[in-house]
Order: sequence, then structure tokens, then C-alpha cells
Amino acid sequence: MKRRSRIKLLCVTLAMPIILSMTGCANAVLAVTDPRPVTTVTSDQYITQSLGIKYMGDEFESDHIKATVYNHRVLLTGQVMNEQQRTLAIDQVKLFDSVQKIFDYLVVSPVFVSTASNDTYITGQVKVKLVGSSDVNSNDGKIVTDHGIVYILGIIDKSQEENMLSVARGVDGVKKVVPLVQYKKSDSKLNLPSN
Repeated sequence: MKRRSRIKLLCVTLAMPIILSMTGCANAVLAVTDPRPVTTVTSDQYITQSLGIKYMGDEFESDHIKATVYNHRVLLTGQVMNEQQRTLAIDQVKLFDSVQKIFDYLVVSPVFVSTASNDTYITGQVKVKLVGSSDVNSNDGKIVTDHGIVYILGIIDKSQEENMLSVARGVDGVKKVVPLVQYKKSDSKLNLPSN
């Protein structure tokens, strides 16, 4: 028994560097295909996590706010109880110096109406159909659905936009598609996107 345990431990120990290097390769592939610089990706993730934690705090206990960040641009979706809460939610975003633009699509409503399961389904369907499209890279943007409205954030070629909009509009349950995209100047990651 002890021998088998030692062999299993040895196999796991030897496999760990391989597993870790494969994970590193996957992250490297994502970094290579993402049009944003690695520092921007990291900053976007930090802002997303920080706002998520803030919006779960006592100040927002009755609100249902989601912050989606892509290329220093923040999309706020969900519901707040009143205009004061909306202002407070936006003010939290303004605390981050790196944020370049805020898209406020918060709905003021004293009654919370959840459409989360339907929205998740719609987002999944849009993503699946976009991945099947030949000219769209999954790292070029983010798809967010709130109350049947699909928001598309990202850095894309101007030629990709119509295809993305058409694909999203073709999914059952989509009420409206809102493009919040920036256009690539070229295929090079060294060029910043134009607005």
C-alpha cells in the first residue's frame, strides 16, 4: 500500500509542472489573441472585481448592479432602487483613474424583476453563434445581456460590426442590440483603437 501511495504521489508531483505549463500556454494564447495590452486586461479585471465587491456591500443591498469592463470602458447594467443609488453607482466607477468611459444602462425601479436565466441563455446563444462566425475572435469583445438587451463591448474591425449585430439580432429573445465598440486601426496590438 505504501508503495502505491508513493508512486501516485510521484506521478502527481511529476505531472504538476506539465499541468502548470499547459495552463500558462493557455493564458499566453489568450494574451496573444486579445487586442488589449496585458496591462489593460489586468486593469479591467481589477476594476470589474473591485466594483463587484462594492456593489455587493450594504450601500447597494437592494440594488442589482453588474459592471462589465473592457478596455477601460465600463458598462453598468441592472437595477437600482432610485436616482440617488444610480448616482452613487456611477460615482464608484469614477474613483478609478483608468476608466475612460462609462455606459450607464441602469434601470431605476423600486421592484426588482429578474431575467437572469433568460439573459444567460441569450448571451450563451450569441457567443456560440459568434464563435461559429469566421471573422470574429472571442477575445475581441464581451457580450452582456440584461432584460433581453444585448450589449457588445470590444475592439473590432469596422467590417466585423455588421456581422456581430446581425448574429446577435438573430437570437430568439433579443429585444435590442447595443454596440459599444471601438474600431481597430490595424491588426497590430501596438496600435491603440480609435473611438
